[in-house]
Amino acid sequence: MGTPKGDTVILRIIAINLIVFAVLIIALELIFGTWFSKTHALHQFTKPRNIALERPNPLGGEPAVVRYTRDDNGFRGLSGDVSQIDILTVGGSTTDQRYLDDRATFQAQLVAMFANQDREIKIANAGIDGQSTFGHIANFDSWFSRIVGLRARYVLFYVGINDALILSEKPEFDAIESTGKLRRIQLFVREKSAFYQMYLILKQVLRPQQTNHQLSQDNFAIEPPFATEGTLDPSAMQSPEIIRALDILGDNITTLAKLSRDMGAQPIFVTQRSTAWARIDGKVVGIPDVAPGFLNRYTARFGDINGVDIYMIERRIADQILGACNAAEALCFDLMGDLDFDLAQDFYDEVHNTARGAGLVAAYLYDKLSALDGF
Repeated sequence: MGTPKGDTVILRIIAINLIVFAVLIIALELIFGTWFSKTHALHQFTKPRNIALERPNPLGGEPAVVRYTRDDNGFRGLSGDVSQIDILTVGGSTTDQRYLDDRATFQAQLVAMFANQDREIKIANAGIDGQSTFGHIANFDSWFSRIVGLRARYVLFYVGINDALILSEKPEFDAIESTGKLRRIQLFVREKSAFYQMYLILKQVLRPQQTNHQLSQDNFAIEPPFATEGTLDPSAMQSPEIIRALDILGDNITTLAKLSRDMGAQPIFVTQRSTAWARIDGKVVGIPDVAPGFLNRYTARFGDINGVDIYMIERRIADQILGACNAAEALCFDLMGDLDFDLAQDFYDEVHNTARGAGLVAAYLYDKLSALDGF
């Protein structure tokens, strides 16, 4: 049994060690941290920025190592000044393309296509995983307006998938700026702390090798039997809730067009699609049953449906986007209707493109953009 005097000595030693450790931590933070530098205007930005990751290709194939970067302003792929952006691309994960290498995104491939014609263009990728048009609207106030000198000739919105008949924003994806004092303090410390930056580096170094991200192709319309007729009564798309959701989407498109012009840019809207249906000899066919996955958002609302039904739903969403786009006198590209993919090779899950599929998107946009007067 220790004596009271011995216990006091032990506690004193522990206290001294803790004080020395705390002083050392503070000294290292003051030396290597950024506590005395100017706080970036986006320090309360809850989305990724200042990222440089390298990891084994989660999709397999080439390149063996995928590089994913975002700059200080949260943009992916921008190689020039923020005042000289030709196209600012806005959308969800299909715009971000987190599992594609920096050189394989549709934006990077589009830049390369123009470069092959001796034309240099600058594209900033502002895609945010899961974000809908509600989040795109929030971007302008909480993100873009805080980047000093930001200028873009065009803002290209690649939209539709994440706006599938939703009635309101999804806070976990659409919120750009932190709410709550504690969260703001956390983000401030993350921006300034050298130890937090070291933690991020070690987290990437020590993370286990990514498993192959290739998902089940249950919801790919790639082999028979195909459904050739829908099961959903057309009146299902005329319910008050569906009409309200479509009206909200149209209003959001109108707002995005105005916000783009307010920042001096021309808005472009591009429609999207899933892999649940295909066009064969000019006729739409689809998967006979929707398996669990991303498309659950449709079955949760309509019950048992097939790929032809999903085509009808996606076509209605795309038409709403195009209608509002045309009314706003913006540039409107119906990729869903214009472009056919090899679903098995051009997608790795129900909605996300492989590098090859991103190349088709880039080629489609190249044809559209290069035909514009003054582009």
